[in-house]
Amino acid sequence: SNDKLGGVVAAQRMDHQDPSSLQVAVADAGVGIFDAMIEKHPNLRDHGEALEKALWPHFSGTFEEGLSGSRQNAGLGLFFISEMAKLTGGRLLLASHGASLLLTADPDAGDNHEMKFLKPDRLGYPGTLVAFELPNDSVANYDDLIHTIQGRARERAPKRAEHHWVRYGRSPANARSFVVQYTSENTEQAEKFAREQLEPRILRKEAIVLDFLGMEIATQSYLHALLYDALRLAWAKQSFIYVVNASPSVRSGIGLIEAYALGG
Repeated sequence: SNDKLGGVVAAQRMDHQDPSSLQVAVADAGVGIFDAMIEKHPNLRDHGEALEKALWPHFSGTFEEGLSGSRQNAGLGLFFISEMAKLTGGRLLLASHGASLLLTADPDAGDNHEMKFLKPDRLGYPGTLVAFELPNDSVANYDDLIHTIQGRARERAPKRAEHHWVRYGRSPANARSFVVQYTSENTEQAEKFAREQLEPRILRKEAIVLDFLGMEIATQSYLHALLYDALRLAWAKQSFIYVVNASPSVRSGIGLIEAYALGG
């Protein structure tokens, strides 16, 4: 966002509403979505189009359209939030310099939803504001919800190859094993670990094992920083990455990254 003070995040339960809901808001006073994207996407026409495309999977100000990510960014954050709102009958407000976009899902109509720009035209926010609301009783199984959204992202990712370079279970006897230590959202640490420990071994076609023992869940951002470049390198060198003790949630996240890492 280029906001020197960073951003602000707030959350609250709205138990007095019918239905009760969870509200989360994230805001900064930075350059806004259009200015953050225009360098990599020079064909953007205006602030409204920038907001609409910000909800697409793999669309980000850190890499060109048609690619599926950079070393630390998959371009999936707002896509995940918007899909979560659609699937739960929630609402999402995305506002930035020059435009405000409101997505309202119908809780009784499945995946149907309404998306509109707020009036008057050019009504915006001095920076970027993301606010979403989810009904408290709308998520029966969080893992199933995330799995569904990951599937939608996977369907919209381009394909470079159908061969899978992650193998689960047994690994070669001489493989070097690494226990993955998860720190919430520490993507820089994950990227550094991959760059210094994993990628040199993949280049040498050495067998490596990632042990996710004790990690029930990991954010997509963390897994992306850990595995995105490593998977692309594994594809190029025809070298497998072995994974053990991965929970269903972690395994699903790895599967999504493998799908789009080999896509562009």
